[in-house]
Amino acid sequence: MGMAHKMPYITSAMATAVAPKRQKFSPESLKAGDRLLKAIKDELRKKAEKIDYDKLRRDGYSEAMIERLKKL
Repeated sequence: MGMAHKMPYITSAMATAVAPKRQKFSPESLKAGDRLLKAIKDELRKKAEKIDYDKLRRDGYSEAMIERLKKL
């Protein structure tokens, strides 16, 4: 039994299957998103002294967005 029988995939195809990781968002769009989050945070602070992150989770904000909001 040859090596080709043991490996169901072609070796050259496996080498090209992994594409380099590319950036999902441009730096400009990330900065714009941070400005929007900062505006949300400022608005929430006007209404209440403390931001209720649990309420934001219940309202559908993602964990990643809440973490970014905390850092601002």
